Amino acid sequence: MSRVKSGILVSAALRYASNELIDCVLARRGDAGAGAIFVHIDALDGRHKLLARSLNFDGVYEWHTITNPEWVDAQAALERLAVEINMDQDVFIVAVSDAKARNPFEVL
Repeated sequence: MSRVKSGILVSAALRYASNELIDCVLARRGDAGAGAIFVHIDALDGRHKLLARSLNFDGVYEWHTITNPEWVDAQAALERLAVEINMDQDVFIVAVSDAKARNPFEVL
């Protein structure tokens, strides 16, 4: 099974978001080869959540909410991101501002 490099996946998600009119920016550039990817979604109504990508037992990548509860305020989301960055400096952070709370990676 070949694995798509993180940098390529992030670039594709940003292009997809642009085509779908999803306000999405790269907030932090990580290691292009294997950096972890986090998606910070701002639903534009005070709700925020963080998503992280992980492999399931079948070797398929899935997106999981890593903030608990699912929706939090902006400060809680930023604090969780700070913890993740402290553990791994090579992470990508993609910031999405979308009333529909869409994750541009779900179609990739």
